[in-house]
Amino acid sequence: MSATEWLRARAVELGASLCTAGILIGGVAAGVPFLRARIPEVFLYSFCCVSAVLLRAVIGLAVRAVTLGARAFAGAHILISPLSRSPAGVVR
Repeated sequence: MSATEWLRARAVELGASLCTAGILIGGVAAGVPFLRARIPEVFLYSFCCVSAVLLRAVIGLAVRAVTLGARAFAGAHILISPLSRSPAGVVR
């Protein structure tokens, strides 16, 4: 997945979570009885919904950075001496 596609997907997720949070908070502001009875839960859910998307994006970026770094180091060849050249001459 290219960077543009990844950004577009995260933007859609963020937009959906902001829309959900906006609908919930708008419902409280409009006076929906079910939501007015649970005002703290509405704000907590709205915050968690948006922050979960942001946290997922940060974790995704971290994984991509580690993967990119690992691929950069994968180009270097590690030389392993053959078993017959071990100092003790014994294979364990």
